[in-house]
Amino acid sequence: MQAERRVPFLLKHLIFVAALADLSLSCQSSVTGNNIPAEGDDRLNVGGEVEIFSWWTSGGEKEALSSLIDVHEERVPNAHVTNAAVENADKAREELSRRLQAGIPPDTFQANSGTDLLDWVVANGRDDGDSKVESLKELAEDLNWERSFDADVLESVSFDGKVYAVPLNVHRVNTLFYRIDLFERFDLKVPETIEELNSLCRKIREDEEIQNSNSDGVACLGLGNKWNWTFSLLIFDILVPAMAGPRYYENYFSGKESALSSKMRDVLNQALLMYCGDGDRSNCEATGWFNSDVDERTWDEGIQKLSDGKALMAPMGDWAKGYLESPAGNNLKAGKDFGVVPFPGSKGTFVFAADTFPLPRGAPNRDGARSLLKTFASKKGQIEFSRLKGSIPARIDIDPQEFDDVSRQTIAAFQSATKVRAISGLLSGGSREALSRELGASLEEGNMGLMRRFLEANYPLH
Repeated sequence: MQAERRVPFLLKHLIFVAALADLSLSCQSSVTGNNIPAEGDDRLNVGGEVEIFSWWTSGGEKEALSSLIDVHEERVPNAHVTNAAVENADKAREELSRRLQAGIPPDTFQANSGTDLLDWVVANGRDDGDSKVESLKELAEDLNWERSFDADVLESVSFDGKVYAVPLNVHRVNTLFYRIDLFERFDLKVPETIEELNSLCRKIREDEEIQNSNSDGVACLGLGNKWNWTFSLLIFDILVPAMAGPRYYENYFSGKESALSSKMRDVLNQALLMYCGDGDRSNCEATGWFNSDVDERTWDEGIQKLSDGKALMAPMGDWAKGYLESPAGNNLKAGKDFGVVPFPGSKGTFVFAADTFPLPRGAPNRDGARSLLKTFASKKGQIEFSRLKGSIPARIDIDPQEFDDVSRQTIAAFQSATKVRAISGLLSGGSREALSRELGASLEEGNMGLMRRFLEANYPLH
């Protein structure tokens, strides 16, 4: 993988750091080609080697980042940007933590907006006094981010009035994808409620014509849960706001509800129904709404079930749009080959997450990183990136006509719907991992006993 190709560079950097340990942090800033520190406006046009650390390895993600890097290297011709990527987000966070502790940070790194980012800012659990990343307040003021970016998104990357990362885009998490041609072929209606979704999944599972349309059978919902986070996303980011509403969702994960209110019990029962189906729960993978190999597939392989006609629908954040339209996803077209709608029951709710990039303290090429963040915040950079990523820009001064009909509908929904942060923006990484782990164990047992006991013992979650 790309991360492995970076090892020689990291070893060289360790030697460099050891040799120059007595130098001050200010000497680590990048320099121009004449070895003179960049000054004034030139500090946002510095090139050189810049390392991004991310978890973008799937179709759509890779193409979007490559296009964004092209924009930057065109703007700053002597820049060279590399992506040190780790396949899974949780593993990427672990590796990033080790690098920061070892004093070998990348020049910038990926973090979700909200708590996922701010965990690095409030590293001591109290304030930003020991922040692992620099404040970008000066950069934000110079580039007028307050007027250019959505206020809710900007707030999600800020602490104590200071901006700590560039919000590159906005994803809608609570979306449902479906195959337009197969829905038309079998005369199916796209579900708008949870009840309609359950009825449709029963029909798909039992309809011989639908099942015989593919030699491997057809699942109602395509999903891949190999790394455990997708079930958690479906249950807590998608089902909770769909079934209990956005305000309950926010209140629950802010610790303002009871651990097992009737609404949360209903959500957990729905999750079990989706995983096991009706009746016998001795072999849930064979009887539920998902593909039978759901626990063996990564998120993109789950979406591939939709692309291959092995599933009629797929619940996933709209980064799946970028995957389906990439070569890996068979170059399908939104609005023609597949449709994208709010998950049943959540039409007026927009669960959002933004991909953000901060500036680590001690970044090897600090000025080069700041120059890259300027590109990330630019109109051209955000347009080129979101076109391929399946997202929409975090900027609010971009013409929606730059995007296709499906993305324009997402832009309109973001402006009008009730916006709430994704779980990654509300809970710490440790809490999210614990939720995923206990949820997986409960589903594997065919009951929600473990999950209920976990919530009762650990609520409110932190």
